[in-house]
Amino acid sequence: MGGDSKPFLHTGSWYRMGSRQSSVMGSSAVIRDCSISVVACVLIVALGPIQFGFTQVYSFPTQSAIVSDLGLTVSVFSLFRSLSNVGAMVGAIASGQISDYIGRKGALMVAAIPNIIGWLAISFAHDSSFLYMGRLLEGFGVGIISYTVPVYIAEIAPQNMRRLWAQ
Repeated sequence: MGGDSKPFLHTGSWYRMGSRQSSVMGSSAVIRDCSISVVACVLIVALGPIQFGFTQVYSFPTQSAIVSDLGLTVSVFSLFRSLSNVGAMVGAIASGQISDYIGRKGALMVAAIPNIIGWLAISFAHDSSFLYMGRLLEGFGVGIISYTVPVYIAEIAPQNMRRLWAQ
């Protein structure tokens, strides 16, 4: 393989930070020039780590309901609770390559896919295999988010705002 890698998504440059075509908020130059837009973007992107909290804490208050509904043992449920950490390790390892390949914004969009599929798998689970798959997918998405969000926030912040936050 050569040193040049082609982008994973061949649909244009909408996922790159420096593109003139942006998906929702306009071009990144406009976002960087307007501090209100930067703060709004940071607040929206910072919701990603909240997914990590939901993933970790979700199973605690619902343990008795999940165990009784699916007839699980305590050991099976304990495995279910720990699988998000395994998925997060794999996602964190892959996140650097993913974000370099398709950009930070693209990586955040890609991270939403396993999170959504994971929550749906857990919500509609009829046995432990769906619980396991959903928890691994959630963890994978959270692993991508945990690396990409801070890097993305650092990239979109203008220099004058970086100096304010660093003090």
